[in-house]
Amino acid sequence: MIKKILNKTFSAINKNKSKVLFIFFLQILFFLSLSIIAYNTMIPSMQQAKTAVDYYDQIKLNESSGMFGYLGEEPLIVYQSYRNMMYYLRFLAIYAFLAFIIVNSLTWAVTDSMINKKNLKQYAGYLFNFFLLTSIFSLIVYVLLFNTLKLSLVEKENALLSLIGVGIVLIALIHFLLVGFSLIGKRKLKEIAKLTFKIGILKSPYLIQVCLINIVIISALAYLIYLTIELNLIILSIAALLFVGSFVFARLFLITAVNELAKKN
Repeated sequence: MIKKILNKTFSAINKNKSKVLFIFFLQILFFLSLSIIAYNTMIPSMQQAKTAVDYYDQIKLNESSGMFGYLGEEPLIVYQSYRNMMYYLRFLAIYAFLAFIIVNSLTWAVTDSMINKKNLKQYAGYLFNFFLLTSIFSLIVYVLLFNTLKLSLVEKENALLSLIGVGIVLIALIHFLLVGFSLIGKRKLKEIAKLTFKIGILKSPYLIQVCLINIVIISALAYLIYLTIELNLIILSIAALLFVGSFVFARLFLITAVNELAKKN
């Protein structure tokens, strides 16, 4: 089964070279977008967190510090740092969501068209369904993470178990989301929802094999970048391009696998 899916994947690549190059360009654009977003939001938020930590480190406690001595002389520094950190993290989430919707939706749509041919109307339908699935997923993730973080602050002894539980749920959600993306093609939402859970559960042994192959390829090429990071710039660039290409292949391989499994239902 896996061999058949691999053959179909390589066949689709061979027949759609121009689309593969366009997808490759979109993948680079997506990574660049995330890098710019992270640079302008993640780094400032970490600096704000460091400001709060540095302030606490400077506080000198002694027996006469009193009940509020641990807050130091300027406790508003911590409050302001927290507010600024959350401000940057909020924009990180918003911009990352927009980048995913705008760039990645088109990447998935063009990749899917290599398996399921589309006209302009079908492209628009795919993009709409992609937006809908991503929004539902993002909302569930937001509620899960928000409630878990809030609970971990109240019940610190159970914080680790809560985070592990959320991690397992997130892995399951991502699994079903990727299956859903692969099924959007020419199907209606009701059929997508039904097939997503059916294939995601009953055909999980095949999907796990596909995911493991993708993970091994992506990890190997990521490690190749690590090995070549101090070598010649040209070699490093080739390794980086191969790494980007691994995502192009992995997406097509997954879509091909899910569509092949969907034919048997």
